[in-house]
Amino acid sequence: MKKHFILFVVGMCMVALVWGAGRARAADAVVGDGSPASCTEAAFDAALATAVSGGGAITFNCGAAEATIPFSLSKIVNLGNVTIDGADRITLNANNNDRHFFVGGGVTFRLQNITLRDGNSLVSGGAIEASGATIILENVRLLNNYSSVAGGAIYCYDSTLTISNSLLENNASNTAGAIYNDGCALTISGSTLRGNGALGTFGRGGAIENQPPGALTLTGTRLENNTAPDGGGLYNASGATAWLTAVTLVENTAGYGGGVENSGALTVTHSLFDGNNTTGSGGGLWNLGGTAVIETTTFTDNFAYEGGGVNSYGAVLEMRDVNLVSNYANGLSGTPHGGGFYHAGGAATITNATIQGNYAASNGGGVYQASDDNLVLTNVTIAGNVATGLGGGLYHYGRYAVLTNATIANNQAGIAGHAIYEDSPQTPSEPGVVQLVNTVIFGAAVNCDGGLFQSLGHNLSQGSCASLTDPTDQDGFTGDLLLGPLAFNGGAFAMQTLLPQTSSPLIDAGDPTACSATDQRGDSRVGVCDLGAVEYGASVMRVYLPLVTRP
Repeated sequence: MKKHFILFVVGMCMVALVWGAGRARAADAVVGDGSPASCTEAAFDAALATAVSGGGAITFNCGAAEATIPFSLSKIVNLGNVTIDGADRITLNANNNDRHFFVGGGVTFRLQNITLRDGNSLVSGGAIEASGATIILENVRLLNNYSSVAGGAIYCYDSTLTISNSLLENNASNTAGAIYNDGCALTISGSTLRGNGALGTFGRGGAIENQPPGALTLTGTRLENNTAPDGGGLYNASGATAWLTAVTLVENTAGYGGGVENSGALTVTHSLFDGNNTTGSGGGLWNLGGTAVIETTTFTDNFAYEGGGVNSYGAVLEMRDVNLVSNYANGLSGTPHGGGFYHAGGAATITNATIQGNYAASNGGGVYQASDDNLVLTNVTIAGNVATGLGGGLYHYGRYAVLTNATIANNQAGIAGHAIYEDSPQTPSEPGVVQLVNTVIFGAAVNCDGGLFQSLGHNLSQGSCASLTDPTDQDGFTGDLLLGPLAFNGGAFAMQTLLPQTSSPLIDAGDPTACSATDQRGDSRVGVCDLGAVEYGASVMRVYLPLVTRP
């Protein structure tokens, strides 16, 4: 028994020695000895050499006050994993001499609670260049960094980059004001990218440029007051993929795509495009040859030459549960079209939407269609839009525009077509035409102008719409529509709608074979479906918890 006990004690001592040796090899290092003067670049270099050699962590002992450590040269991290924690008191200032860090060689590099400012690189990545590494930034501030090539703050190639609870502000480059994502898996959450700029003549992505095969995920993040010739907030290139959830894009500025320019695959949910501005196409979003899916998202107060809210020359655009509200197409010259939405190419589908209060200084206050492909609008409210020229609600010069269960209300046109102006050639080579079913139109003595279009039946116009010739149509209706005011009438997503009141002539007047199963608010149609976007008598959820709110 005694022999066994001695062997046990010896064994435990050996384990303790090995464990202690392992801890010693952790290669943690501290910059400074407690005084601000001790926190120098040389002290940082020594700590970094220690940490890199054993995969350790760097902390700082520079006194109680905030401290700035000047850098004269970039630091290379490619031989071991390193964590640097500034405890919210440390700024690494490169004084426009060089970038702060190059990270490669498959290592993991983590920055926490620290500021990197005034980096300046003659190549890409004003503060950080990542190549074949894993980069994690947590509560990091990247301020006033500059790259002569790409990525004012960060250039990321063939790496994994994760950013959380961070601020990237006032960074600039020829292209990609803050981040150039050159094929990385890039995830950003809870962060703000503000005041960054892509300064080159052909610069892209005021905040972020996402190039293939880059996969970008933005969650709970704000892109504000960034600038670029293309994609004021975000430029998503052909072959790249971007997912935006609970993202606010506000007051970004561009030549094209004030908030976002997309030529790749873009998915946006629970987001807000507010006050973005472009001198060209797409104040909020310019979908240029890309595929875009937009859900539970609001575009408001965006400004463009054409397509104040959204402009799609896409491959495909799908919008579901969206607001296009108070956007402007108001260029200084030419013919600005499409206050809310400009459809110029590719298939576009809009379901469950309010297009309201938009303005075009020429044609198509709410919607302008001049596409080589079809536009399908289902359960849409098009209300209170203004065009100084033709088509206050909808201007059509393209292929088919199919409206099912639309409410087209109180739109204004300076010349003709308060609700709809049909201007399509309707030739064998250009066969497009507007088609209406289960739709209600009102607001002017003459609602529809231009050429005739096609009624699919079960439409009603208070005031004239000469195209409503189907036996089930009611043209020139003179009675009271008994519609409530434009207001939030329930639903999981806040959209203003016009709700039929008791005994409204719209109730049960639709074609049930053409109705979708639910109305604009997402609630079930009742019995024979009603005309218009909203169903009387539906039981709706009236609680709205927005993920993104206006500033």
